[in-house]
Amino acid sequence: MCPFDVIPSPDTRDALIEAALACFAKYGYDATSIRLVASMAGKNSSLISYYFKGKEGLYREVFRYLLAHFSAKTAREDAQNPPQVTVNPMDGRTRLRAHIRRILREVDAHFDSSDPLREPASRLWLSELQSPRHEVKDLLQARMEPFVREARACVRAIRPDLSPEEVDFWGITLHGSCIHHALMSEINGLAWTSADPSLSLDTMADRLADFTYHGLSQR
Repeated sequence: MCPFDVIPSPDTRDALIEAALACFAKYGYDATSIRLVASMAGKNSSLISYYFKGKEGLYREVFRYLLAHFSAKTAREDAQNPPQVTVNPMDGRTRLRAHIRRILREVDAHFDSSDPLREPASRLWLSELQSPRHEVKDLLQARMEPFVREARACVRAIRPDLSPEEVDFWGITLHGSCIHHALMSEINGLAWTSADPSLSLDTMADRLADFTYHGLSQR
């Protein structure tokens, strides 16, 4: 039941989620308490039990909040900058390039320095990528599933002879390469001093697609 002296509202719920995001990102899951989140939000701590059933439910809702935010952001950017090439599902190379472009745009949206959620979201994403908590594993899996499905389809279009294990190996390699290039441009510049840090996402997608396609085409 809701505390008798508090009127439930969407604003209260959102305030608790935003405070929890800041706390989980700064202190980590284990060091973040319900009392700390409520204090940061300026709300009654019993509201967390009312809205989220406890700390685990709150953590889960933080990730729902982030996934909704970045999905909407990517959708807006895709609408403003649609792909210039129509993808034929049977054309493995073009399909691969479109998929890589999509991954790069997705990562760029998550780590856009102008986004106010960038810093806390980045910390939580990186933490979960290293060691996913059971509270959000299904959310992460559902978010990744369409990308995994399309990566498999791209690899199979180019190499239909590969076994499921080989297809997944190439899919993991493909996604790892894209994420590495998108996330680590600054640190890469320390070692790879001739690399161009200003490459557009479309140029990067072209190069990664060529690299992956030629690698896959070797038999």
